[in-house]
Amino acid sequence: MAKVLIVARKISGLLFLLSNCAWAELTSEQEAARVKGVFLYNMNDDYTARPFLEVSAKAGDGESQYYLAEIIRTRKKYITPEAQALYEAAAEQGDIYAMMRLSNKGADLCHIMENCPPDIKTPKQWSETARSLAKERAAQGNGEAMQQLFLMTTHLDWLIKAAEAGFPEAQEFLGSLYKEGVGTFLIPGNREKEIEKWYKASAESGYAPGMSSYADRLKKLKDRQGAGYWTEKAAEAGHFGSMSDYAAWTAHMPDEVGYPLDLVKAYGLTLLMAEADPGRGPSSPGYGGQALPKVATKMTPEQIEAGKAYAKEWAKTHPPLSRFPPKFGF
Repeated sequence: MAKVLIVARKISGLLFLLSNCAWAELTSEQEAARVKGVFLYNMNDDYTARPFLEVSAKAGDGESQYYLAEIIRTRKKYITPEAQALYEAAAEQGDIYAMMRLSNKGADLCHIMENCPPDIKTPKQWSETARSLAKERAAQGNGEAMQQLFLMTTHLDWLIKAAEAGFPEAQEFLGSLYKEGVGTFLIPGNREKEIEKWYKASAESGYAPGMSSYADRLKKLKDRQGAGYWTEKAAEAGHFGSMSDYAAWTAHMPDEVGYPLDLVKAYGLTLLMAEADPGRGPSSPGYGGQALPKVATKMTPEQIEAGKAYAKEWAKTHPPLSRFPPKFGF
């Protein structure tokens, strides 16, 4: 019982801290921490992202609270008291994904003992709140809410509605599910048409993973020009995987889609990947760090310096690289 009381006090203390600053505006330092933390989270570098997200989460940023809770949950393999407090703080700001996580959590001891304070919701109550809020937003045409309803219900109609409403993430998601064999198509060839339709729609909506998926599909269909175009667009939108293809093909390592050979550009793009994903250190670099010396062997010192300058200019005019992890993953 003493252990339960200690845990309860820790949860209460963290909730008090978060609730006191839940609606606070971030200072420039807190905002910088948020940006850095989200960037690292999107690069799947949870360990490095955590201290930055802790700064902005404590300052009341709901996105940071959710991502920090996700890091804790995935590392521990369950929703810890700390993660629960963060999910609840984000949920109180209207984050449906946080509500969905809380709805999947097992009942707390106080619910089992039937002595919870009235303001502590059960998983069932969080589920009901999430669905109600999502339906309300979906009725207003919110495509993301429609996708959330699909995730909560597994009813494919909701994802189709989200795609038809123009939500690009749902369009790419739907195309991928069709590619995996989900859904029934009575007329031969219609599945392939729907896959291409939704990948193309997502790409044209400006969603980087949609651009990447569409480029991959076009490449398999031997459309080198189309694959090259959308790979470049996805790289420009910050898609890490597409950037690796864009840089390699620009260096003709190998020449897959007919890009003009441009070692300066290839070096600059590869350098950006090396900086975004340094790996585990000099002895175990990430993909960019492994590819960089291979590109450099084909270049003069002057070209390498030009490549470094190219990377700096690219970073000024393009979004940061991202692996685009799903908001509601495993």
